[in-house]
Amino acid sequence: MLLKNIKADLHMHGPIGLQKYWLKSQGYGITNPLEEISKHCFDKNIEICAITSDENEIPRNSVHDRFNWLKNNCIKNLPENYKTGDIGKNILVVNHKNKQFYLINGQTVRAKDNGRQVDHLVIGSNNISIGQSLDYTLKHIQDKNLISIAEHPLCISHGGIGKKNLEKILPYITAIEGHNSQLIFGNSLDKLPIFKNYSKKINEQTKRFAKDHKKPWIATSDAHRIEDLGISYIEFSSELLDIRNEEAFLESLKNIIRSNNFTKHCAYENTINWINWVSKFIIGTKLGKDKE
Repeated sequence: MLLKNIKADLHMHGPIGLQKYWLKSQGYGITNPLEEISKHCFDKNIEICAITSDENEIPRNSVHDRFNWLKNNCIKNLPENYKTGDIGKNILVVNHKNKQFYLINGQTVRAKDNGRQVDHLVIGSNNISIGQSLDYTLKHIQDKNLISIAEHPLCISHGGIGKKNLEKILPYITAIEGHNSQLIFGNSLDKLPIFKNYSKKINEQTKRFAKDHKKPWIATSDAHRIEDLGISYIEFSSELLDIRNEEAFLESLKNIIRSNNFTKHCAYENTINWINWVSKFIIGTKLGKDKE
């Protein structure tokens, strides 16, 4: 049997949000978001995509519960030549013609560290308690045997946990997000605060940290536009992934990452596209649309 490689983008939000305002402002108002995600996965040969919820509260089956909202509201409106199935409660399989991809439930967990909000990426669930201490959060993730990733850890202005915390939590995490496609600005713009906060230099520092500490790092898109999924991704042999059930799937994926048995494909968001989604996010947030 001919073996193939699997491409996985493990940090992807889809649109800014699934509320009607965000969908309309980003040009998805008359589309089926799950179909759009599927099309871009198929076009880019992304076979694993983690849809990442990122809110202060994630009521079950609400728009903030992205994975389940897509399942409950979008599957029924897919074209007839799309077929879907479940691997447990947190993995959706989408088939179209001769292509297939796995949509995995994920979460940016908003934890607390000395009064500051910090972010941590989880793959395999979006049901991790929000607003707890970083230590409690990591223990909760570990108890559930989920994939645990330090999310853009050195991007302090955007919820990164910082170098000291990263050193402390290394034994308790699966890997580090070493390349985030949204940290797009070059060194020449570092003197301006807004650009410094999203500098490519942060990625380089994080990769160097991971290498020095012999910890695996992954590359992700952190996409906030559906069409940007798969900008960056990891790739591994399909024979390493066990798809018998949800537990086996997540455990085998965790082992692939933990053992560094994959390659990284790193690229960056286009500047115009970055400004496009960030400006819409800022305007919508000022209007309170993120609270809906």
